[in-house]
Amino acid sequence: THDFSHLTLGSWQKLLSARALLEEISASYQWLLQTNPSTREVEGRESQFFLNSNLLYLIAATDGNEDTVGHSQLVAHYALVLARQMGLTQPHFLLDLERGALLHDIGKIAIPETILRKPGALTKTEKNIIKEHPLVGYELIKNYEFLKKAADIVLYHHERYDGQGYPYGLKGEEIPLAARIFSVADTLDAITSDRPYRRGQSFLVACEEIEKEKGSQFDPQVVEAFFEIKEKTWLEIKYSLRKKQVYLSTTH
Repeated sequence: THDFSHLTLGSWQKLLSARALLEEISASYQWLLQTNPSTREVEGRESQFFLNSNLLYLIAATDGNEDTVGHSQLVAHYALVLARQMGLTQPHFLLDLERGALLHDIGKIAIPETILRKPGALTKTEKNIIKEHPLVGYELIKNYEFLKKAADIVLYHHERYDGQGYPYGLKGEEIPLAARIFSVADTLDAITSDRPYRRGQSFLVACEEIEKEKGSQFDPQVVEAFFEIKEKTWLEIKYSLRKKQVYLSTTH
């Protein structure tokens, strides 16, 4: 357990609201599994749709930023494509990867908006506050059975392959595979999407950055899988999700 005694009253209120929503989602999800035998299988579309749509609602309700929902959907889809390219087709792994990707930044609800949306450079103190969001998010979701594995992505998505990341400085295969996959997917979207302080850059720029960080920020095997996928595929994902609010399913 981590010490979050320094969080502001506003941050605690957001976290308590998120916890209350998670309790409601958990209760409804368990009821769905118990009353409809067809949803008990991991491949059940109905249960997946229910849970994913509610997790997106959780993000929208607690974050209040429409861009966050779109980013979460997009990186989840990117991560699933990468995982499948690596031959990772186990339904449980894909479900956990998807849910972790959707919730990866849930801990940012405890970070003041003035820091998250600051157009200029962050101070050292502000950077340290930002770096707490994986820990906050992990503590928020770790005790829900259906999110236990997903919580690893929330906790470790800013670790680096060379051990220079945070919060723990894990290195190489010490970092869970799902988090290593997610890291590449997240960077692709971070570079190519608009941010408060800059316009999104081209796919080519993203490719150059991912190649440059191979073996340092990123797992080389994940990078190799990334470059096996055609640019057209990534662009189709991005623009199809931009046109529609698609709730992802690992079964399609």
